Amino acid sequence: MTAAVAAVGARAQELQVDFPAFGGEAGAQSHGELDRLAEEIRLHPTDYDKTYAYIRLASQLGYDEEAISALQRLLMFNPGLARARKELGYLYAKLGADRSAELQLRRALESPNLDSAQKAQIEAQLPDVEKASEDKRLYGSLQIGMRSQSNANFFPAGGLFGVGGVQTNALVGQRADINTFELLQAGLDWDFLGHNGPTLETRGLIYATQQFSLSQYDVALFAGSIGPRFEIAPGLSVKPYATGAASILGDINYLNDGGGGITFRKNFGRDLVLEPGFEYRSLYVYDGGPWPWGWASHSVATLATGDVYTGSLNAFYRFSDLVKFEGRGAYSRASAILSSQSSDTIDIEAMLRFEFDPPARELPRRWTIAPYARFMQMAFDSPNFLVDPLHARRDDLWTYGVALDLPAGAQWGFSGHVEFLRNDSNISNFRTHNLSVVFGPVAKF
Repeated sequence: MTAAVAAVGARAQELQVDFPAFGGEAGAQSHGELDRLAEEIRLHPTDYDKTYAYIRLASQLGYDEEAISALQRLLMFNPGLARARKELGYLYAKLGADRSAELQLRRALESPNLDSAQKAQIEAQLPDVEKASEDKRLYGSLQIGMRSQSNANFFPAGGLFGVGGVQTNALVGQRADINTFELLQAGLDWDFLGHNGPTLETRGLIYATQQFSLSQYDVALFAGSIGPRFEIAPGLSVKPYATGAASILGDINYLNDGGGGITFRKNFGRDLVLEPGFEYRSLYVYDGGPWPWGWASHSVATLATGDVYTGSLNAFYRFSDLVKFEGRGAYSRASAILSSQSSDTIDIEAMLRFEFDPPARELPRRWTIAPYARFMQMAFDSPNFLVDPLHARRDDLWTYGVALDLPAGAQWGFSGHVEFLRNDSNISNFRTHNLSVVFGPVAKF
């Protein structure tokens, strides 16, 4: 799943508020059950079990203000309830009342009645809550791990290459390989005119791989973007931005790009976020120098120097505290010097995040399993006579995977994914598939 989708619902990602989890039975209870519990706690305001049951169900159904009121009533009768203060702090953080959340969580930590598991949970959440109330908020993650691929050189599945429309057997076939990798992602949000003013959002990414056998496929990628976000109406913001990237393949500066765009973000309540946007990028692709015939030697490649225009729509939907959806749809037009390298691309992605309690109460954050899928179709303008003079290339790229996020402490854990990629092309050179497994420790700040 791409980083573009991860940007959707940024608030939910920035503050992973771990309100106590509960199973499908509570999620299936009706509003009538909520009304019944409300009546019970009205008649018996010190019945802690029924009050906590009401709070869990109210939060699940989206009635956070009612859950807050119930917790406040509970604390009126017993100000020393550390659990009630902890859950009240979580709810305040969930609604963006960061200073109130910090106050309640700190008071809960001071209680002698707090057990070690609850203390670990609060200590894991408190730095995020404190950061959210600051004018400058730096956050990010660093992962170091390993990746195994069944087809690291992305050779054709059938071992056939087309040359001028004639099928020939490849001299080498698909090769599996393992590589180490490093992934650093960072962001800085700066409310440069105060907490209620515009926010300057800066994003950066560094990614590098080291193949065990196929060193010519080592990759280094550097990417970043910067732009101010302005709120133009309640729940509606706009962000113009500049962006750029540089990459190295093997020992070649293979691809550089730069450009900019504009994106809008509209919040529909707290469950649905939509982000339409437009982006322009100018691409420079290494061509290996001119051929004697005057054509660029990369004329058989997918990417080429030129311009790319993209319109997109990102979406985030919260089904519940435990189930969330992220999606993206985009259309891109790539214009190159050669029509055989100019193309139209449709790109659709979807991910479902399922959060659940870890196996031990001492682990402070919920774990996540997230199945995802992606479909990308590329249609080129005209045939490439060096490959197939009769057919313009058309690819249907399918990707399926499952991602895991397993926090083990307040700022560290493990993450990875299993992914299968299949490219169905009408040109044999580009029909391929690859199974990859990625896993490694991750530190967050």
